[in-house]
Amino acid sequence: MKPTSFENAIRLQFDTLMKKVIDGIIKNYEKELDRRSNREIPFCELPKIVVNSFPVFDDYELDVTIFDVYGMEARVSGNELCKALQQLPERKRNNLLMFYFLDMSDTEIAELQHISRAGVFKNRQVALHNMKKILQEEK
Repeated sequence: MKPTSFENAIRLQFDTLMKKVIDGIIKNYEKELDRRSNREIPFCELPKIVVNSFPVFDDYELDVTIFDVYGMEARVSGNELCKALQQLPERKRNNLLMFYFLDMSDTEIAELQHISRAGVFKNRQVALHNMKKILQEEK
């Protein structure tokens, strides 16, 4: 069965539209590549003085204090922070460590500590307030 002239016209219109869309996508892609090439510089082409100004941080095991939180390890760096954490009661310290260093939600912390979610939030707020006092006293 041969397509009618109407079907043929629709097919040609569709082909034309698809070619325009593809051309637009290609132009946008080329424009993006051109924009990137104008703004970005390969790392190997940077002057040595600029590369030397980049900060370098080395992490050593000796600089990290490991806290055991319900069988999980929370690694904390920074002597002042570690000393302040050690001065907190264990439950509040574990609450802070689980929330900030182990990325646990209040619900997960509440299940581990067998308290309500609101209790977890309140403990964390009190612990942060105590930490602030401790760190201000040290300075």
